[in-house]
Amino acid sequence: MDDYTWRKRLAERRRRRQRERLFLLSLIVMAITGLFLYFSVYTKTPEYAMREMVTAYRAGDADTVRRHLDLDSITLAAYDDLTSDLFKYDTQLSDRERSLFENFYVLIRRQMCKGAVKVLNTYLDKREWTLPGEILKGRQLGIDYDLLLDRSLIRHTSLIDLEDVEHHGEEATATFAIVEDYSQVPFTLKVTLKNLANDSFNIGGSEVELFGKKIKFPGFTFNLGGSDWKIVSVDNYRGYLDAASPILRKNLADYIDATEEIVFRYNQTFTAEQNNFISLQKSPYGIMLANQRVDVSNYITNTIIPSLENRQAELDEIPVPEGAQFLASLRQESTRVTIMAWHSYITGITENSATALDTAESLHKQELILDQRIEEIVHNSAIARNLPELP
Repeated sequence: MDDYTWRKRLAERRRRRQRERLFLLSLIVMAITGLFLYFSVYTKTPEYAMREMVTAYRAGDADTVRRHLDLDSITLAAYDDLTSDLFKYDTQLSDRERSLFENFYVLIRRQMCKGAVKVLNTYLDKREWTLPGEILKGRQLGIDYDLLLDRSLIRHTSLIDLEDVEHHGEEATATFAIVEDYSQVPFTLKVTLKNLANDSFNIGGSEVELFGKKIKFPGFTFNLGGSDWKIVSVDNYRGYLDAASPILRKNLADYIDATEEIVFRYNQTFTAEQNNFISLQKSPYGIMLANQRVDVSNYITNTIIPSLENRQAELDEIPVPEGAQFLASLRQESTRVTIMAWHSYITGITENSATALDTAESLHKQELILDQRIEEIVHNSAIARNLPELP
């Protein structure tokens, strides 16, 4: 090999090594730039926040989910959507009563929403649907909160995935694919997000004219000191209710029609049995005698309880549409609690047990609450019959 060829190869080798070093340096610069953009820009965007929230929800990370939800703002707006037609299907109300109750539920808006926030937080922590208790326990505010939750659809709505996020200056909108579990109605839920961190600013998002055409470049809203993107409202919640509720109401109406004859027939049976039960308890001494206690116990065991079991068996044979699952489960629970109450009553009178009688009374009160709830569903009633006093 002559000297010229050797020098030429040596120069080529040096150039190749320089190119390799330059390529490696470019990779390092790109990696550093990518990491910088990811941690300083992308992690501050609403896209990142929403994807992080969805991942956290599926993993059961309640704190991360809560970080991206302004539950106070969300529930206030959702309450208005939910109650806008709360009294529409209550056929037992006059126009004046309907107006009074609509105004009343505006007054208790914050108390109702505070309860909803408590319910949602408990669900995020435990994945269990509970009731808020306190002032919303029972019917102190004239409404069955459990029934309200069922009508909100929240307990039987499933998240499919995040679909899209769009920027609008200092706000953003996100869309989620969801499905109502009972009706299987798919829906695209649209929400509004705000960055509640201080000193947020925008980059890009401007519109320029190029070759006679207007082109809009995507923008980013972020804060190098931290971002706090939160969902503040569900923009089309009313639309979701309007999409799924008619199907559920039809399911419910079909189930009520299918079970109407069974309920009517057994109501007559229960009325006759109740009259017989009262007659068996009558005593000139004010308390039941020993033989009466035996007769009453046998009557409950051999007549009343079998009637309850037979009615439930007939109801269980009727196919239950998905939209009527809540009513069907309430009827099953009412039957179960009523039978337990009768068993406790039998123990109380045969063993002279005050504790068993107290248990029977407590269970009977639960039964009455369940039966009232069932009646409200059957008659499309939203409220108690008397306007309650504000505490």
